[in-house]
Amino acid sequence: MKKQKAKKKRLLLKILILVSFILLCLTGSLFYLAYRIIELFPVRVEMSDPKIAPLLNAAESFERVKYGFSPLPEKADVRLESRPMRQAYDAMLHISSKTSRTIAFRKTDKGYRWIGEQETFRGPNRYKTVDGTFYEEITLTFHIEKVSGHPTNRLNVSYFGEDPRLANLRKLTIKDVQPILREWGY
Repeated sequence: MKKQKAKKKRLLLKILILVSFILLCLTGSLFYLAYRIIELFPVRVEMSDPKIAPLLNAAESFERVKYGFSPLPEKADVRLESRPMRQAYDAMLHISSKTSRTIAFRKTDKGYRWIGEQETFRGPNRYKTVDGTFYEEITLTFHIEKVSGHPTNRLNVSYFGEDPRLANLRKLTIKDVQPILREWGY
């Protein structure tokens, strides 16, 4: 009887250890999985955060003013996307101030390389679509690698709205939109 009780205790102890080990593995995996999922979402950082200094340095290689983009702001709401699900880029900054912009980067042996940028300028007028009511926008996109559906190595200009000066033009250029951007206060 004593032997049977001792055997039963050892078996229960082994089961308890096994269950504890399984739970530990599962929780560790769940924590790891949760951590990886959280990394997929852009995290808020300051423009002065040393973590994004290499990205901002790489972003300076783009002659943004030459192509109609505004200079990078000193203060902004900044989000860092450091583990994107897409293979199109290795890191991305989402910068919101007077305009909204995304800047894509490729990781290199020496840090990061700028591979593309998109900036959206919001206009004063609203327009309606089947999806709702929106402010008119002019968007400038320039990529040197395939990041979105836009052609690479050239400025792509888009307008969303009802302004007849822009809405009816098929291929917009920076010269088409610069007067409107000035009119909007950019």
